[in-house]
Amino acid sequence: MADDTNKVICDNCESTIDDDSDFCPFCGGLFLEDVKCEVHPDKDAIGVCVICQSPICGSCAGRTDDYFLCKEHANYEIYQGMARIYGTSDFALSEFVNDSLIKAGFHPFNYSRKTSPISLGGLDYSLYRASGEFDGHIINEIKIMVPLSEVIDAEKIIDELELP
Repeated sequence: MADDTNKVICDNCESTIDDDSDFCPFCGGLFLEDVKCEVHPDKDAIGVCVICQSPICGSCAGRTDDYFLCKEHANYEIYQGMARIYGTSDFALSEFVNDSLIKAGFHPFNYSRKTSPISLGGLDYSLYRASGEFDGHIINEIKIMVPLSEVIDAEKIIDELELP
């Protein structure tokens, strides 16, 4: 059993974290006082972007679905501490990306959701909205997700793959 004597509970998300942490790695809640925003050094930071770990003020961002995100990362899909970094409807391509990330030392997860046999007549359909703007179309997509702390470096690997 792990020793929890050096742990505290985050006031924002109630996650258990190390008591010497400057911010919560799960939600971006800031534990230090007098931290200035990276973009506006005259303003106090209200949180830390969970993806790039930059301190941000209220005008730079805010909480998005229980996470602090800067403007650059505000449109990421985040589920249970993982962010979508790539999507495709091609199963073989998703497995290639997943394997490439594993070989590079990352912890990817391929997410797809099956619908009921009632919708479109079969179990082989994985239908849900793609990330980003929803224009009324539902498409098939396999989402490649990685832990929030791995997003920036994992995206570099995907760029190197020169995918379609």
